[in-house]
Amino acid sequence: MYAIVDLETTGGSAVRSRITEVAVIIHDGEKEITEYQSLINPGREIPTNISRLTGITNQMVEAAPSFAEVADRIDELTKDCIFVAHNVNFDYGFLRESFQRLGRSFRRKKLCTVRLSRKILPGKFSYSLGKLCASENIPLSNRHRAMGDAKATAILFAKLLRLDQNEVIKHSLNPQSLEALLPPNLPKADFQALPEEQGLYYFKDEKGTIVYIGQAKNIKKRVHSHFSGNSNTKSKYYFVKHIYGVDYELVPNKLMLDLSEAAEIKKHWPRHNRSLKRFSLNYGLYQYLDRNGFERLSIGRCGKNDKPIHSFRNQQDAHSFLKQLVFDFELCPRLSGLQPLGSGPCSYFEEIDCKGACSGLEEANSYNKRVRKALLEKVKKQANFLLKEAIPESNKYAVLLVENGRYKGHGELEADKADLSIEQIKGQLTAAYDDQDMANLIYSYLNTKDFKAQISYFN
Repeated sequence: MYAIVDLETTGGSAVRSRITEVAVIIHDGEKEITEYQSLINPGREIPTNISRLTGITNQMVEAAPSFAEVADRIDELTKDCIFVAHNVNFDYGFLRESFQRLGRSFRRKKLCTVRLSRKILPGKFSYSLGKLCASENIPLSNRHRAMGDAKATAILFAKLLRLDQNEVIKHSLNPQSLEALLPPNLPKADFQALPEEQGLYYFKDEKGTIVYIGQAKNIKKRVHSHFSGNSNTKSKYYFVKHIYGVDYELVPNKLMLDLSEAAEIKKHWPRHNRSLKRFSLNYGLYQYLDRNGFERLSIGRCGKNDKPIHSFRNQQDAHSFLKQLVFDFELCPRLSGLQPLGSGPCSYFEEIDCKGACSGLEEANSYNKRVRKALLEKVKKQANFLLKEAIPESNKYAVLLVENGRYKGHGELEADKADLSIEQIKGQLTAAYDDQDMANLIYSYLNTKDFKAQISYFN
């Protein structure tokens, strides 16, 4: 027996949204046995755009039963039936979540008429319920109402049963087939082609546009997790309904993986990635010459095109770095922006005596030598370096180049080429997009316990 189900809801998230209408048709594979339909009071306002789509208003559900009041009937009807729906994971996920809120379990074998139609009725322009019914001359009335859509799905499913010469439906009921797990529009071959290795994965929509980029130690396992488990968020619903393809790129080194993900997100601007898309206004250390000839230091926000001599994740890190620089090289707190300009001696540090550059007691040439020495030893000598890290289970090294504090690119080198000069290595690298976000990923990595690379500084 089959339970053909359609729901109307207040939104796309089974966690945050609620059911407003349910329709169940019990089908024996040849004909309808019984049917059930009910409006449901969701216990919350129905958004205006949803009411426009379904025609279900707040006034219509005001006197309707709650889900708790119809749960027994739905459970009884669908018990021992195979759960069938067009985009089954949406309807099944809402019912499972609704039962779970009542402290009850809801588990059924399930079939998706979108996935089944793609195999039994190949070559269609679209597999949405409306377009599919139109192409197959299936009557569809009361569109976006539960019983109207359920009746059309029942006719479609009966047709699929008749045309299924290759036992697609039987195969789909096998849990190992993954047919009930995968999004309705994602080819199974795309998923099966994913490796169980580290790298990036790309979700694509119907037009082939990248809509989400992620990284994983095990690509196949991570992609699988997007569609499995108990989460029924709005983003998961999007993947289930609108993902038409998935691609990948192997990246064996963790730092390269982080940088590649950031660069790809900034390049493709996927609509469902939140982090790393926009340029982050980090903080930078700046150097300039004042009208009296003194080298001045300051910290401030980094604009997208600014070129600080060193960048930091936040203001606190920038301030701590500058404070230590001033202390170690006996620089003037006032000329470094740590203390406001004014009369009287510097009092920012009790442990050191200001040599008087801010009040004319020290000449600019003498003071500027200490500033340049401080920047050379603490910033500039560490602003040009090459990272080199062996790639496990291979005869290659991952390499990354930073010049003048800016990320220039990365690549892979055969072990016998790992001792090339900096200029020779540059020709082997893939040029990279750079901003303070990328630089901070690198500098943060240098300070983690995961840092295992060889680092070579150069002028």
